[in-house]
Amino acid sequence: MKVKCKMNTGLELSEKTYEIGYSPETIFDLKKEEQYSVYGICEWNSSLHFLIKGEEDNFPSWYPSELFEVTEKQLPLEWYFNLDRHNDISAVWGYKELVMDESHFDGLMERENDALKVFLERKKEIDEDFC
Repeated sequence: MKVKCKMNTGLELSEKTYEIGYSPETIFDLKKEEQYSVYGICEWNSSLHFLIKGEEDNFPSWYPSELFEVTEKQLPLEWYFNLDRHNDISAVWGYKELVMDESHFDGLMERENDALKVFLERKKEIDEDFC
């Protein structure tokens, strides 16, 4: 799946997205009009987010889907899905470790070396499949 960045600030985000911690002053590590591959999707407090490697370093981050328009709709064949209606993160789509291993999901957020290593391996596989 690929998306194009429509905006890289919080100026035009929805009220629902502001409620989970973003603000009109938020600046996202993205370039407008740039196309990005999506490496995971999650629903966080009823707001859809995409896992994308932004412009800085090799760090993946979750970005509100409102920032993007979907340009390529196909999902990787090896993606998994999990639904947990009793959690702030109620749904996750993505590569196996992202969906099946909560410590990996959390490790990405904490920038843990092991989690980043797995992410970069899966990123490479996904990028190769979609080239």
